[in-house]
Amino acid sequence: MTTRRQFIQTAAVAAVTGPAIVTSKTAQAQSVTLRVGTWLPAHHLIVSGIVRPWMQAVEMDSEGTVKFDLMSASIGRPPEYYDFTANGAIDVGFGVLGHNPGRFLMTEIMGLPFQSPDPWAGSAAAWSTFQRYGARFNEHKGVHIAGMWVHSEPYLHMRGEPLKTIDDLKGKKIRVGSAITGRIIQALGGTPVQLPPTEAQQAMMSGVADGITFPMESVEFFKITPAIKSTVKIPGGLLYTDTFWLGVNQKKWDALHPKARAAMEKHGGMALALNSAWAWTSGDNLGRAALEKAGVRFSSLPVSDTAKIKTALKSLDDEWIAKAKEKGLPADEIMKYADDMAARYVAVKRVNVV
Repeated sequence: MTTRRQFIQTAAVAAVTGPAIVTSKTAQAQSVTLRVGTWLPAHHLIVSGIVRPWMQAVEMDSEGTVKFDLMSASIGRPPEYYDFTANGAIDVGFGVLGHNPGRFLMTEIMGLPFQSPDPWAGSAAAWSTFQRYGARFNEHKGVHIAGMWVHSEPYLHMRGEPLKTIDDLKGKKIRVGSAITGRIIQALGGTPVQLPPTEAQQAMMSGVADGITFPMESVEFFKITPAIKSTVKIPGGLLYTDTFWLGVNQKKWDALHPKARAAMEKHGGMALALNSAWAWTSGDNLGRAALEKAGVRFSSLPVSDTAKIKTALKSLDDEWIAKAKEKGLPADEIMKYADDMAARYVAVKRVNVV
């Protein structure tokens, strides 16, 4: 794996020596190695369950035309990884679209409240919508997007008694990870506390936060389980999701052997979207088991709260539509298509019925 020091040394040598001159026959015979940047530890679900399996499958099917070198150290903050990929600091990157608010408006649509019924539907709809509209609006300049996905269902994990209705959220301080999630909590009467997940456990233990909204997998991964006494499900679908991207520097992509590009497309796109849903679900099973072992109480808000929650959050949909129209996007058409794709790929279906 490439360390930060090795990365800097390699970049310096490359700057001095310049590109090697090879014949077309040599280029065809040699395997290209692409540096994959990461801001997460190697054992995180996104790396071990989504990105690494994609890399391994691509290498296997590229017939020796491409290999990957997953860097072992971060070279910057998570919001910087799109630009790192676009400017060639790394060859392949991944990240969260919401880390750059407003920059990727079209492809952030799955982050709206209840837009995603489950991780399969949300991931499939994110990719399908990007595939249909992405090239037309070109929000991802400099990066060839190989795949998109969303995370699994977020819950409200509380350090004290469970919420009985959504009205109980009023006055509660809830740790959030993004601005859009903060706006959702605020619209529902809570007070958002934006902190990185690494600080969430201490915030919960000390009372800086009364709760956190997170998928179950993430709660256990970031060791927040000991601070939680109750976990509450929100009815009506996924309260919010973050949309993730995986992409290749555009110049690197254009120079790749056709077999390498074909392998990336085969194992990216919809295949990557649906594999990510399996990864999140498997992680959530482990997270739930850890919460149950710790004696956490599980409950759901009443279904009657669904309409109240959706009414409180409707302004976020309206705002997205208004901003999209300002940018010349067919907002209503895109939203309808995303809704249709989410409904088509929803995990729970009735089959064998007339």
